[in-house]
Amino acid sequence: MVVRALLPDEVGNVEAAELVFGDTPCVTSAISLVEVSGALAAARRAERLDERTLARLLPTPTGLPGANIAVLALDPVPTLVRARELVIDHRLRALDAIHLAVADLDARRLAEPDLDLHFATRDADQAAAARALGLLTDP
Repeated sequence: MVVRALLPDEVGNVEAAELVFGDTPCVTSAISLVEVSGALAAARRAERLDERTLARLLPTPTGLPGANIAVLALDPVPTLVRARELVIDHRLRALDAIHLAVADLDARRLAEPDLDLHFATRDADQAAAARALGLLTDP
């Protein structure tokens, strides 16, 4: 979602940017900083970005400049235990399971009790697993 918001040539860029840079508070796991950096570096290598734009868009070690996203440090033991359970129970790749585990464990814990939690993904399997956990996803 974050990469889609940062790269104007990505399908769904406008909608993703509205979420990432809009008024709705969002959270993501710290691992997304690595994923976003890697995707942006790949976009640079493919000449979709110049060096100046890459430097401006790269996340800092603590967050994403200009984004309304809090970065959650992940506690490795419970996160990886939960991610392992998720890959056994659902058709998920490892990193997708880690993101979902952070949402399930940490975001849920931080949210207001009556607040509906939304999970943003464009991966159908990850969305199905999120819904199975009671998280709302975009249609």
